[in-house]
Amino acid sequence: MDLSYENLLTVLTLASGSERNADQGNAESQLKKWEVVAGYHYLLQEVYLNRELPLQIRWLAIICFKNGIDKYWRAARQFAISKQEKAQITSRVMQLLNEQNNQLMIQNAHAIARIARYDFPSDWPNLFDDIAKNLDEFVFKTNDIVSTNNTLIILNRIIKTISMVRIGRAKHAMQSKAPIVVNILIKLYQKFFQTWTTTLDLTLMEVCYLCLKNLRRIIPEGFDQPHKNQDVCEFLGATIDHLQSLVSEHDKYSSDLLERYVKCYSKLYVTLISTNPTSFVLLPCSQRIITTFLSLLEEKAEYIYNSTEENDFWEVLALKAFSILKKIMAYIYRKGAVTLKQRNDKVEVTNAIQKLSTDVFTNDLILRLCDLIINWYLRLKPSDLESWLLEPEEWCNEELSTSWEYQIRPCAENFYQDLIKYFQDVLSGFVLNKISSGLMENDSVDRILIKDSILCTFQLSSGTIANNVNFDTLLQEVFIPEGLKNDLVENKILKRRICYIISDWVGVQCSRESRVSIYKLLLNFLQPNNPINDGVVKIAAIQTLRAVVDDWDFNKHDFQPFLNEFVKLLIDLSGEMRLTESKLYIFNTLAVLVERCNPLVDYQTLIDILQIVPKYWDLSTSENQPIIKSSLCRVLKSLTVSLNENSVETHSISIPLIQTCCAETSEFYILLSEDGYDLWLALLKYCPQSRLNNPDIINLFEMIPNGLRNSTEILPTILSIVRSYALYSPEIFCQDGIIETFKIIGGYLDKARDDSYAIFIGLMDILLIENSLNEAFINGLVTSGLFISMVNYVLHEDQSAILSSRMYLLFSRLAKNSPEVFLKILEITSVDLVKFFKNWVALYNHNGNPRNRKINLLGLISVVSFGIPKNIPILYEILPEVVKKTFFFLEEINEADDGSCEAYRSNLLYEDIDEYSYLDPDIKPHGEKIRYHTLLEKNDPVYNTNLVQFLKNNILQLKSQLQDSDFNQIMALNDSYTLERLKALS
Repeated sequence: MDLSYENLLTVLTLASGSERNADQGNAESQLKKWEVVAGYHYLLQEVYLNRELPLQIRWLAIICFKNGIDKYWRAARQFAISKQEKAQITSRVMQLLNEQNNQLMIQNAHAIARIARYDFPSDWPNLFDDIAKNLDEFVFKTNDIVSTNNTLIILNRIIKTISMVRIGRAKHAMQSKAPIVVNILIKLYQKFFQTWTTTLDLTLMEVCYLCLKNLRRIIPEGFDQPHKNQDVCEFLGATIDHLQSLVSEHDKYSSDLLERYVKCYSKLYVTLISTNPTSFVLLPCSQRIITTFLSLLEEKAEYIYNSTEENDFWEVLALKAFSILKKIMAYIYRKGAVTLKQRNDKVEVTNAIQKLSTDVFTNDLILRLCDLIINWYLRLKPSDLESWLLEPEEWCNEELSTSWEYQIRPCAENFYQDLIKYFQDVLSGFVLNKISSGLMENDSVDRILIKDSILCTFQLSSGTIANNVNFDTLLQEVFIPEGLKNDLVENKILKRRICYIISDWVGVQCSRESRVSIYKLLLNFLQPNNPINDGVVKIAAIQTLRAVVDDWDFNKHDFQPFLNEFVKLLIDLSGEMRLTESKLYIFNTLAVLVERCNPLVDYQTLIDILQIVPKYWDLSTSENQPIIKSSLCRVLKSLTVSLNENSVETHSISIPLIQTCCAETSEFYILLSEDGYDLWLALLKYCPQSRLNNPDIINLFEMIPNGLRNSTEILPTILSIVRSYALYSPEIFCQDGIIETFKIIGGYLDKARDDSYAIFIGLMDILLIENSLNEAFINGLVTSGLFISMVNYVLHEDQSAILSSRMYLLFSRLAKNSPEVFLKILEITSVDLVKFFKNWVALYNHNGNPRNRKINLLGLISVVSFGIPKNIPILYEILPEVVKKTFFFLEEINEADDGSCEAYRSNLLYEDIDEYSYLDPDIKPHGEKIRYHTLLEKNDPVYNTNLVQFLKNNILQLKSQLQDSDFNQIMALNDSYTLERLKALS
């Protein structure tokens, strides 16, 4: 079908039908085809500009038009809209300004903003001038409110879009036009504000709000130094008057629109402080803004405390007040942090900060703020107590998941932390005095709530006042006795707070003796037979237990007497808690507890924990499946590690779970594969020697290629799994299926991160010790392209010398075990032998430890002695250097007759095999460590080849394969030192 206005109308009519049918599908396909046809977007614009057409057709046309601008307006795009068509479109984008349908107008504004993003200022330099001119005409000449409203919608979208530009001239050009736009917007705002506050005309109120919304965006984005623009200063001064007026007469006006006004003023001030705090401080009205919000916090504190509404107007305003004060305090505390472009104002800034410090943030105000926060904003509200009573789990989980930016109490807590940090000298003694004198008897709910609020300040001050307080003394004399009180049901409020205090302070200041007392207290809080220990107290205790156990100074031997009882209580609680979030706290705490207490958790306790995994895996509903399953995977991993030689007990559960998490076709792959891979790695590492070659575990390897391709962000984990298989079942790497795995790994080599590269080196070292004489393995190495990727890695001119030297260790392994095969592979893969071997010798000294140097020398001696009779010239050239380096090495190392040496026991190529063992001697070696060290002891020539004898044997072999004259000629290439040492060998 050819593109024409009539045909387009027909297709749009079919495509916009309310019933889905074949004609509608064909129409949509036709629209898709027309996207790249010249004139299509111009005709779409013509359709939506025609107000005689049905709304649904115009709506579809504007949507297609807007999406087409995104895809084809930029000149560099394939099938880009031509310059002529773009000019035609741009010439009439403002023809819809009197449109009555607001939603259609918003879509039009989006389309215009996207055109402006690409064309302003180069192809549309008069954009802001034209908009300012239109606004002036609509308001002051024709009194066209609809067009004014629509123009303001368009302008707001344009400012927002261009403000996000970080590269190019658009934002800078907008700043040059900002004074023109701001001037007309301020005039409109003042005119409409005066009118609607007198007449209460909601239409004018809405239009005035759009003016304010535009000003809120363009003033922070359009001016580098707003305080130097008189119009802006006067406008901001007026806004604070208007804010005070609207707040004082809150009930007089339409509440929804009024609240949007007040929030918009607040957003303007917050954005100004965030983008340019210096300029805000220097505004003539800045002090009035600050004091206004301070007054709001004080005057509305009781109302906010007693409010039961969500997103209450005064609470939202209080959030903005805390945000403004927080940013100003930080600015004062950091002495202005003057930027380079504002250094000329340093004296002014210093004076302004001094004024704010002395006139606003006085010691008296700081103390008042602290009291205000304690008495009203940190206290649990009546609505909180009601929710706690009716739905304790729901309330607790909601409290723990709220953001400080959107809830008043978390916001007050965050603000208080800044307050105590910035004004530590003023508040430290004040807070400690509150604790010592303010913790009265628990004779009423109100007193308990105040006490909880005071204790909250102590909790939040852990990082600030630790040097001024003895936490251990307070714990024994105040917090533990308080936590053990059960005379009132409301004591649970303080039990919860004491848990949070311990969580925040245990990592700051807490002795071993105090920790033991904490274990006893937490056991008390988790007891099922105490009615005051409700769900909230138990969740708080569970979280605190995790924080204490996961702390750096945790001592598992001190914890051992309490271990089994904690585990039993946690397992019981997993059945008692109803909500997913609550169960997650339990599972995550169990995982940490098992991990940190390894190997002190007894076998039966570990088995008891293991039993809950399949139970909750199967019970989890579709809504919470992934998050519960993820936590259970972590529990199972910790159990596998702790069971160690008994980890086979987990296999019947772990293997199906790994398949569920890591199979490409699994519905949980995206969400659970990372946890699944971690579990898989633990299963392999801790599998005992007696249970090798389990076919179910071997079959899991089929999922490795997909994991390598699709999970590059956790590539080190997947490579570690492959390395574990090299020790668990080396036969896998001698089968045809390994070629794909090797090919994928080879593709990562040139851009591998250091951690992935180190694991690769360890993996290949293991495989080459085991399989370098295996023809199938060698064929896979070459056929897959992995070998040539390894060669290219070391020959790349920009490659790190240290990293390349480690790759040569792998070549040394192959050369030592089979120099004939090694040279044949180099020939097959057309390697530049001169560059390859010269590089090898040159990089020898970058091996900083004896073990790696010996591996190099064994490989070089083998390949040189075998290759010289094959008439490979470069090997003649490097022989003297190899022999000399061998003698130098032998002077440094004192090998035993069997070739062993203590210096060879460290710097293993499987770097993390001994991880943590030196930190925790209680932990037994896991199966993989045993397998690896067994492999080295039995098969690694580093341990069982005497280097002196090896050199001698190879020299004699070389002599036997050459004529005397040729051999003597080669020996003559050595220097006197080497010749003398060679004579001593014979």
